[in-house]
Amino acid sequence: MIDDYRPSQKKRRVLISKELLASASLGLLYPFGLGQSDRKASRIKDQRTVVMIHGWGANRSNLYPLAAYLRLQGVKKILFYDYPSRLGVERAAVHLRDYLKKHVKGGRIDLVCHSMGGIVARVYLQLLGGHRRVDHCITLGTPHKGTYNAYWIPTKVGDELRPDSDLIKKLEKTEYLNSRTQVTSIVAGSDNIIIPRVNSGHQNSIHVPDVGHLGMLLSRRVMSEVLSCLRPKRNFFKKAS
Repeated sequence: MIDDYRPSQKKRRVLISKELLASASLGLLYPFGLGQSDRKASRIKDQRTVVMIHGWGANRSNLYPLAAYLRLQGVKKILFYDYPSRLGVERAAVHLRDYLKKHVKGGRIDLVCHSMGGIVARVYLQLLGGHRRVDHCITLGTPHKGTYNAYWIPTKVGDELRPDSDLIKKLEKTEYLNSRTQVTSIVAGSDNIIIPRVNSGHQNSIHVPDVGHLGMLLSRRVMSEVLSCLRPKRNFFKKAS
């Protein structure tokens, strides 16, 4: 039997209603994330840049609420890496490497990733040398050990995100290659996509019990945890040049 996080003590209908509301809200934002963003960070040696990576089947609009919160709290340099999910994890990671070479010319990087975006980030960090540029990778509801729901996805991504996939096994075996980047995983305690929920824990884990897979993107508690991970890096909060 798998030792999972204890379920939320809130009523099931309340949790389901919150997740459906989050899904509807993010769905309304979806059109605003269509098309490619070509924003670049300034070429400044000591700058810090947050790069946000969305999950499967989504676009950067899913991360707009979190980005807006961080900006209100003083995080000035935020970019979004967009990728089509059909690429699969490993190709998306190669594109991420190329995107960062083109769009972030100087300074250090922190990654904030939702769901599959966290696996894309780990492939970049562990297998493509990304740990040399990235100090902190914060994942939200990422299936670090795979998810059994991936068996329902009849695509390359479904094959990659299964708990017994070659990719998940490769990441487990090569974790030592990520020698510099700290990974913090925020676990949605009422996640119905990452099954079992404990599979979204990795290195430093933060358990938020009463939010779902999409609801965590609108959760003030989750946003506060992300901000806390960034706050020690003071030059994130300097005014953009």
